[in-house]
Amino acid sequence: MYPALKDLNIGLIAIYGFVLFAPISTALSQICIGITILGWILKMVQNKSLTWKKTPLDIPILIFVLTQIIPVLTSRHIPDALNTWIDNNWFILFYYAIINLLNEETDYKKIFIFLAISGTVSAAYGIFQHFTGIDIIRGYTNIWPYGNFHRATGFFSMPLTYGGVQLVIFILLFPFYFIDKKFLKQKLFLIVLILLFFSIIASYARSAWLGFALTSVFLLSFLPKKYVITLVGTAITGLVAIYFIHPDLLFRQGLFSMFDISENAPYNNLVRMKLWESTWAMIKDNWLFGIGYSHFDEIFATYKVPFDYRGLSEPHNEYLRVFAVSGIFGGLAFIYLWVYDLKTKYFTYRKPRFFENLTVWKAGSIGSFFTIFALMVASLTQEYYQDAETGALWWFITAIGMIGVMKKDTNMS
Repeated sequence: MYPALKDLNIGLIAIYGFVLFAPISTALSQICIGITILGWILKMVQNKSLTWKKTPLDIPILIFVLTQIIPVLTSRHIPDALNTWIDNNWFILFYYAIINLLNEETDYKKIFIFLAISGTVSAAYGIFQHFTGIDIIRGYTNIWPYGNFHRATGFFSMPLTYGGVQLVIFILLFPFYFIDKKFLKQKLFLIVLILLFFSIIASYARSAWLGFALTSVFLLSFLPKKYVITLVGTAITGLVAIYFIHPDLLFRQGLFSMFDISENAPYNNLVRMKLWESTWAMIKDNWLFGIGYSHFDEIFATYKVPFDYRGLSEPHNEYLRVFAVSGIFGGLAFIYLWVYDLKTKYFTYRKPRFFENLTVWKAGSIGSFFTIFALMVASLTQEYYQDAETGALWWFITAIGMIGVMKKDTNMS
C-alpha cells in the first residue's frame, strides 16, 4: 500500500462528510455512512487485526438485535422482512465505526464545528422558506402554506424530517455555549443557536416542538441559576413578541393546536389518536412476537378503526410501531437500549454538575444525553428512528456521547 494511502483515514474523513451533509443531503450523508464503515473495515485489513472497542452499550444492542430474529423469521416474506430490518438498523454499524475511528480531541472538536456550519446553512434556508414559501432547490414557490407563512422543509421534502434534524443539531450543540471561549466565540455561537432555534419553529413540526419543550424543562434543572433566569425571561419575552408579530405560531396553526382535538383543527390530532388506537389493536393480537417486518401497511390497514386517515398508514409513534412489528420482547429491548444509554451518560457526568468544568468530551456526552432524551420524547408522536435522516443522526449522536463516556471512564486512546 502506498504510504500516502496508508496514512489517509478515509473513514474519519467520511464522518466529517456525514456531519456536513446530514442536514443538507440524504443521499450524500448515506454515502458517507457507507464510506465510514468501509474505512473502518479497511483499517482492520491494514492493521491485520480486529479493531472493535467495547462500549457500555454492547449488551443492550446485542439484546435488541437478538429480539428481532424471530419477528424477521416469522414475517410473511422473510427476504423483505430482513431487508426492512437492515434498512432501519444498519446504522448500528455506523455507531461502531465512529467509536473505532474517532479518537483524537482535535478530530472530536471538528465534528461539532462542522455540524454548526451545516446546521446554520440549513437553518437559514428553512427560515427563508418560512417567510417566502420558496424552495429554490426544488423550484417550488408555495411550499406547505400555513396562514401568511409556510412550513419550512429545508433541504428535505418533509417539514417533520427537517424539524427533527434541526432539533437534534440544536440540542447536541447547546452545551458547547458553556465551554471555554477557545471552542467558538460565544457571540458567534449564540447566533448559530438562535438560527437553529427559529428553524425548529419554522418547521411547524409539533413532534419536534414537544421534544424541545420537555427537554428544555428537564435541561433547566441542570443549569446554573443565572442561566435559568436569563433563559426563562427570554422565553417569556419571546412568547409576548410572537403574540403580536406572529400569532399563527401560538394559536390556530401553532403551539395551542397541539391540544385541539376537534375534527376541523388545522392539524387533526384525532388522526394520530385513531392511528394509535389501530396500532394498539394490532399489538393486542400479536403481542408476543409482533407481526414481523414485512407487509406492514397491508396488515395495518386491516386494523384501522373507521375514520378519515387522509392516506396515512403509519402509527406516528415509534414505540407502538416497534411493539407492533417485534412484539413485547423487541419493544422492551428497544426501550431498554435507550434508557441504558441515558443512564450511562447521566451517571458518568452527574458530578460535578453537568454544565460545570466542561471539556469537549464532556460537552459532547451531555449534549448526546439531552438529544437522545429529546428524540425519545418526540418519538411519542412521530417515528424518528424509522426515518433514515433522523435515524442515522440518532446513532451518530449515540456514538458521539459514548466516546465522551469512554474517554472519562477508560481513558480510551
